[in-house]
Amino acid sequence: MTPRTPESRRQRATAVATQLAEIVYEQGRTYAFYYLTLMDIRNILAGPEGEAETALAEAAQRFDGLRRTRNFSEFYVYADSWEQRVAANEKVKELVNELRFTLHDS
Repeated sequence: MTPRTPESRRQRATAVATQLAEIVYEQGRTYAFYYLTLMDIRNILAGPEGEAETALAEAAQRFDGLRRTRNFSEFYVYADSWEQRVAANEKVKELVNELRFTLHDS
């Protein structure tokens, strides 16, 4: 297994935050708060190289704040078919868990 360096965690967290933001954006203005927060997290993570640990800590704090004020359980992906809806929301759940895990290295 490859060691999880701060820089590799930072790169992965940036990709996951970006992917989540894109999903949230597609659901419209109702979820603008989530979108803007995820973009903030992505921007924190995309900062200058060499400061990975600081960026991860700041992004984790912002993510934890999001989870305290508005839990992702309130976010819902709508899709026409039930199967698509279930799959899309399961994907969001997986990405949220991966982002949490990657930011906190737990």
